[in-house]
Amino acid sequence: EEILEYAIADEEDARDYYAHAAQLAGAPHTRRMLLQLSEMEQGHADQLRKELAELRIEREEETGMVD
Repeated sequence: EEILEYAIADEEDARDYYAHAAQLAGAPHTRRMLLQLSEMEQGHADQLRKELAELRIEREEETGMVD
């Protein structure tokens, strides 16, 4: 779980980096590319959150415990 939480934070940092860079970009093409990268990073974070939720459900079912 800790690894997935770290990975989610890392993806969110990358998302924010690209979004900020897009705000600073002068060329429209560059801005669009950076925003696309930001959206991709958000997608990665969303997928990792889904994996984390599934892992927690599996663990709860196996142990009968809730964190």
